Amino acid sequence: MATIRQAIRTERKLRIAYVDGKGADTRRTIWPFALAFFDRVRVVVAWCETREGYRHFRTDRIGQLTLTDTRYPRRRLALLKDWRATEGIPE
Repeated sequence: MATIRQAIRTERKLRIAYVDGKGADTRRTIWPFALAFFDRVRVVVAWCETREGYRHFRTDRIGQLTLTDTRYPRRRLALLKDWRATEGIPE
């Protein structure tokens, strides 16, 4: 969790090994900008470069993760605002 929080605070990309809902192993580069709880699980809210969209990644399904030196191209607050609008969540 410390690495995820650091990535959010410093607006850095993360490379993750992730097991999706169907059990498939995937590798993703994400731009994490929030942590949240949904249905008793902790999730990372992020822009996914692979899917080119906002995704929610369960922290219990993240295997390996690497904090990169690369900042993501949009500010965290701009991503959060856009995600809220996409999800229909009022500010």
